[in-house]
Formats: sequence, structure tokens, C-alpha cells
Amino acid sequence: MDRPRALRNISPPDSQAARLVQAMLPRAARRLGLAVACAALASLFQPYAFSSSATLSSLQVQQRAAAPAPVTPTIDTPGAPSSPDPRRMGEAVRWLMDEEAEKPPEWHVLLLDKTFEIRKNTVYRVTSSLMSELPLTLAEARTKAEHARDNFFSILETTPEWSKAIRTAQSLQRLGLSVRVVPGFDREAFRNAGTGSVDAT
Repeated sequence: MDRPRALRNISPPDSQAARLVQAMLPRAARRLGLAVACAALASLFQPYAFSSSATLSSLQVQQRAAAPAPVTPTIDTPGAPSSPDPRRMGEAVRWLMDEEAEKPPEWHVLLLDKTFEIRKNTVYRVTSSLMSELPLTLAEARTKAEHARDNFFSILETTPEWSKAIRTAQSLQRLGLSVRVVPGFDREAFRNAGTGSVDAT
């Protein structure tokens, strides 16, 4: 039986729904795939974002919590002792004498063995230096130089004038010799004291 013409253009409800579903299926699939991809990307980057934000917050907390280093208190300690007076410990001419002793009757000018610690001060040079400043012969000057070298010192001159002994010592020091001035003693009184002690025994 033929349908009326007005009803021929109307499809059955089931066939229209099927075509609608078929038309919408690719679009829904694309949307679903896009949603799944977005969810996957979000799940991949979410831990890093969380960890980076956590690290940043922890650094900020550490910076705020940092305290200044304790200051070590400075304690005043005594410094090194001062060095001896160079005028007393240097190479200047000086003599050894007790402050309470009387004025010595004579002064000795000594040549020290320290003179020969300098390389240029040979026996020949020291001998010529002594002859230029003292009234000594070549043999006397050489004997005094060798005696000082081998026996710690030798007596170059003995004089009762302190100023003369100082001038002689200073002139020899300018020539590079190690010289000292020391006080002498009363030899006559020493002999008398020795003779008296012998007689007493």
C-alpha cells in the first residue's frame, strides 16, 4: 500500500536518530580525544609545577628564617714585648763597669774575634787597618790581629784618658773592625793585695 505523498518525506524516527548519532560521533570522538590529551598533559606537568612551587616556598621560608652569624667577641691580649734599645745592643762603643765603682785608672781598647766573621776582614786587612790608626809595627799589628782571631780578643791600646780610648775605638769601627772599650784596674793595688794575701798565709 502506497503511503501518502506528505508522509513519504518523513523518515522513521529510528533512522533519523541513527543518522544524527552517526553525524555527531566523529565530532564527539574528537572532543573526547582532546579532553583525554589535555588531562594527560595536566597529569604530566602537575607534579613539576607543584614541586617547583613547593621549592620556591621553602626557599622563601629559609631566607626569612636565616639569622645573622654570631659575632665573636674580641679580647684584648698583651702584645709582644718591646725590643731592647738598639743604642745599647748595637755595635756602638761601650764599656762594662759597675755603677758604684770608682773611676778606673786606665781604659783598654779591645779588638774582638767577631771582626773576622766578616768575609772581607782577613788578617792582612785587619793588620793594615791597625797600622793606619795605631803606632804599631807590622809585626805588632799582625800579632794582635792573629791573637784576636784565635783567642776571642786582643788589647790594642791602654790609655788613662777615656776620651782618647773612645776616639781610637770609633776610628777603628769606621774601618769595619769590631772594637770595645773596657775599664782597667789598679795593677799596683792588685799586686799589693796579692802579696798581702800570700804573706798572711
